[in-house]
Amino acid sequence: MDNSLIVACVLILAGVLALEAGITSAITEIFAGVLLAYFLPSVSKLDWLEFLANFGVLGLMFLAGFEVDVRRLRTTWKASLGMGVMSLVIPLAGVFVLCAFILGMGTKVSGLIGVGLSTTSLALVFHSLQERDLLKERVGQVILGAASVVDVLSMVALALLLGEVGWGTGAFLIFMVPTVLGLPRVGEWIFRRYKGNLVEFELRFILMVLVGLGFLAERAGIHQAVVAFTVGLILSEVVEKHEEVEEKLKGIVFSFFAPIFFLHAGTRIDLQVADAGAFGLMAVFFLVACGLKYLGTMFAARVFLKTMGHFSGMLFNYRLTFGIIAATVGLEHGLLDQRMYAVLLLVVLASAVLPMIFLKDRPAELDR
Repeated sequence: MDNSLIVACVLILAGVLALEAGITSAITEIFAGVLLAYFLPSVSKLDWLEFLANFGVLGLMFLAGFEVDVRRLRTTWKASLGMGVMSLVIPLAGVFVLCAFILGMGTKVSGLIGVGLSTTSLALVFHSLQERDLLKERVGQVILGAASVVDVLSMVALALLLGEVGWGTGAFLIFMVPTVLGLPRVGEWIFRRYKGNLVEFELRFILMVLVGLGFLAERAGIHQAVVAFTVGLILSEVVEKHEEVEEKLKGIVFSFFAPIFFLHAGTRIDLQVADAGAFGLMAVFFLVACGLKYLGTMFAARVFLKTMGHFSGMLFNYRLTFGIIAATVGLEHGLLDQRMYAVLLLVVLASAVLPMIFLKDRPAELDR
C-alpha cells in the first residue's frame, strides 16, 4: 500500500480513537506517528507531510494568538498578569536550574526545555472552563486571562531564545511594525468586501499573510511561529467580527493541518533512544515541571482569586501545542537531540493527561 494512503488512514483512525476515548486527538495522533515511524521508517521521507506540518505550525500559532482576548485582559489585567507570570516563571526557573546546574546542559537548551515544560494550553483551559460554566464569572475570566498571559510570555521567551539578531532582523522589524499595524484595517476591508465569495478570499488572505511574513521572518532570524502568533493576536478582533471566517479557519486548521503536524511530530520520535535512562529523565522532568506548575499556579490563585487553588493548579498543567512546538523547533535548530526531543515530547503528552484524570467529572465548586 502507498505510504501516503497509509498516513491518511492512520489520521482518520487516530481521530476516531480520540473521539471514542474522550481525549484530545493530538495525543492519539502523536502516538500514531510514533508507531508509523517504527513500523514504516520511510514515512519520514514524505516531503508533503513535512510541508503540511509546517502549515500546521503556522495555523496553530495563529489560532493561539487569536485566542488571546485583549479586551478581556483590559478588565482583569492585574490579577491575570500576576497569576500568569507566577504560573510560568516558577516552573520555568525550576526546570532551568535542573537542566543547567544539575544536568549540565547549555543555557539556551535549558531555557528552551524550561519554556516547553512551563506552558499552558489556552484552548484546553478554555474548554474546561466552558464545561463548568465559569467563563461568564470573574473567576473564569481571570483564569482564562492568566492562561493568555502564559501564552504571550512563552512566545516572547521562545522568540528571544531562537532569534538570531542581525541587520536583517532590524530591517524586518522596521518593515513589520507598519505592516502589522495596518493589517486590521486591510483585513476588515477585505472581509467586508469579499464576504461570502466562492473563492474564500478571506481565508486566502490570512494564509498568504502567514506564509509570506513567515518566510521573511526566517530569513531575518525570527522563527515563523513567532510571526504567526503575532498576526493572530493583531487580527483577533477583526476575525471575531466575521464568525463564518473564524469557523472556516478553525475547521481547516483543526481538521487538516493540525492533525498532520501532530502526526509528523510523532514520526520524529525514535523509540530506539527511549532507554531506561530516557524514561528516568522523563520522570524527573515530569515531577519537577508538573509539581512546580501546580504549586506556582495554586499559590497565585490563592493570592489573586482567594479561591480555586487546586483547580487552577491542575488546570494549568495542560500542556500541548506550545510544548510540542517548542520541542519541534528545538530539534530543527539542533538544540535538542533525538533523545531529548523524545523525552520532552513524552513529558508534554503525559502532563496533558494529568488534568484529564484529576479534573474529570470534578465540579469546580469543590475547589472554591
